[in-house]
Amino acid sequence: MPITLDDLELVRADPQHDISRFDCSDDDLNDFVRTDCFNYQKHYLSHTRLAKYRGEIIAFVTLLADSIILETREKESWLPFHKKIVHFPALKIGRIAVHKDYQRQGVGDALMIYCLGIAFRMNEELNVGCRFITVDAYEMSVSWYEKQGFVFNEHKKRKKHPSMRLDILEDRNTKPTVSGGL
Repeated sequence: MPITLDDLELVRADPQHDISRFDCSDDDLNDFVRTDCFNYQKHYLSHTRLAKYRGEIIAFVTLLADSIILETREKESWLPFHKKIVHFPALKIGRIAVHKDYQRQGVGDALMIYCLGIAFRMNEELNVGCRFITVDAYEMSVSWYEKQGFVFNEHKKRKKHPSMRLDILEDRNTKPTVSGGL
């Protein structure tokens, strides 16, 4: 049975949380959540939410503001007044990771629903424009992002961590709800 967003408690990362046992099998991501995320929050560079399941921290997502540049052919079909718009507002997933014991159980999908909810809240409750969710993907995660609906950004396609985007209005009939607050 998959773990859903309703099963998770999302809390702001705080040095008082015991993250020492978190292990997603990636040293860079483990180190970020254990030490770096607190400084990023302190300096308003990004904010990290820890996902707790039955009291245990099993995942995290780090979000920050972003903007992307789209090639003319990428925007002309859906944005007829696009000529003057260079940068498009976005919510960036700076980091996302799931503990190795909980991978492939729906936790990443639940965090993606959370991110969509934040993007919709930015627009509808906070009155801050946000059309896309972006990520600079790890190579091993590209296929997962593609399954989530992300596509490559043409202007950064050849990077080691390819830039990808999800149009939050494309093919979405319902707006997700956000658990855990901002």
